Amino acid sequence: MTTGLPPYDENNIFARILRGEIPSKRVHEDEHAVAFHDINPQAPVHVLVIPRGAYVSLADFSTKASDAEIAGFWRAVGQVARELGLESGGYRALTNMGPEGGQEVPHFHVHLFGGRRLGRMVPGVQG
Repeated sequence: MTTGLPPYDENNIFARILRGEIPSKRVHEDEHAVAFHDINPQAPVHVLVIPRGAYVSLADFSTKASDAEIAGFWRAVGQVARELGLESGGYRALTNMGPEGGQEVPHFHVHLFGGRRLGRMVPGVQG
């Protein structure tokens, strides 16, 4: 099964962060995921949560990751949101896939945005 995306690049910035070659301001780390502050935050709280495995997209992750990896990753996303205090005021969880989806780093990741009221994702679309 192909995702239409390029193969995983072992030298992408998130792979290098996972290997400790590039520093990051980590807020969570466990066997399935690492979360760290975005270097160009788009909200008062902007954290990235990445799986430890080499997955290009959500489709790639959901196809190739073990059940334990999938559950552990999504639990980490929720735990990070709770630990950062995002639950009370609300937050946005976003993932981009491929060039048309705005994905900049070819390693599956989830953005968590919070700390202020967020605007509409796509103008004219009701949430």
